[in-house]
Amino acid sequence: MITTTYEELFNYKTIYNAHLRGRRCKRDKKPLVRFEMTMLDHLTELHNKVLDGSYQPGKYSTFTVKIPKVREIQTQPYDNRVVQHVLCDNVLTPYFGARAIIDNAACQKNKGMHFALDRFEKMLQTYIRKHGVTGYFLKCDILKYFPSIPHKRLKEIICSHIVDEKIKKLVADIIDGYHTRPAFLDKYGIPYRHNGEKTGRGIPIGNQTSQIFGMFYLNKVDRLIKERLRIKVYSRYMDDFVLLHEDKEYVKYALQEITKAVEYLGLQFNSKTQILPIKNGITYLGFRFIITPTGKVIRMVKKVTKKRLRWRADLVKKAYLDGIVPIERVEASLAAFHGHLKGGNCYRFESELKQKLTFTEKEQQEHQLNIEKQQKIKEGKNGEWTKCNWCIKCRD
Repeated sequence: MITTTYEELFNYKTIYNAHLRGRRCKRDKKPLVRFEMTMLDHLTELHNKVLDGSYQPGKYSTFTVKIPKVREIQTQPYDNRVVQHVLCDNVLTPYFGARAIIDNAACQKNKGMHFALDRFEKMLQTYIRKHGVTGYFLKCDILKYFPSIPHKRLKEIICSHIVDEKIKKLVADIIDGYHTRPAFLDKYGIPYRHNGEKTGRGIPIGNQTSQIFGMFYLNKVDRLIKERLRIKVYSRYMDDFVLLHEDKEYVKYALQEITKAVEYLGLQFNSKTQILPIKNGITYLGFRFIITPTGKVIRMVKKVTKKRLRWRADLVKKAYLDGIVPIERVEASLAAFHGHLKGGNCYRFESELKQKLTFTEKEQQEHQLNIEKQQKIKEGKNGEWTKCNWCIKCRD
């Protein structure tokens, strides 16, 4: 149980440290610039509000991303981010992370997507040495996981581990501070309570608390698969999970039991959930595991992933040639591509991306000319005026 008291959790030191963590990689953002102009006053006011019980989570703003697929992302006021850093870094993350199974790889220190892929590949190799290339795998995916999580069940699961009533109330306020739009739930046939815009479902993807809640919410399913069904080859990353077994009928039985557990949590599977023979290859977390007749496991990058990375490389190249980003940003993108692809058998594709972001002398000159042109515009030498990137008045 989480025995930390509300007053121990929200002292000035923890709030200040949360601010230092929350501002990482965001120092040039307008809300943070405003906050830091009177940082001590803001932190003192936030500290007092939290302690006297007058703090309420602010409203969210929403924007849409289309890569790798269409998603609505919610952003929150900076005060919310500081409070959630205090709550997650000091209480939720260490507690719930310690109670998750090792094969739950999302949102935990020293874990992540590559941890899940590497561990699953080792389990797959062990399985093939024992059972050969015969067997079946069950690939499961929850329908609109974050937008469909029911508030009531989530609060029951999280608050059952917390002793302090004030912390329980804060967690409940954070969960109830966001509701998925009725039109979105109607589109995918997800049931909800009809109370205006308050549907009682959904947690915002952009929240730090949402990552912890999403990681732990399916813990009942993890325990069912590993402890009751005794399935050894199993891996989960948030709502995407896969398991293997040599007997197809047992895999069907496992699917029935897992479906019951998922429905108890107020969720449902989407059309991606299926049972297939492992000799057809296994798709998991953007990679495809191909098993040769001799039992060798080859990890390949999916075609849709290649298409997305080519698009990103073209975007970075254009931004560099236009003088918008420096060469350091290009090098950072190459490092990111390498980090994503290093576990796959894709040397040729990675070389293609490197070649795409290697610039000729003519392209270097074009980059330099565009930088000089932008500098002249900023200085007003061409009679043009542009907004200052740093002045708060202009940034508004």
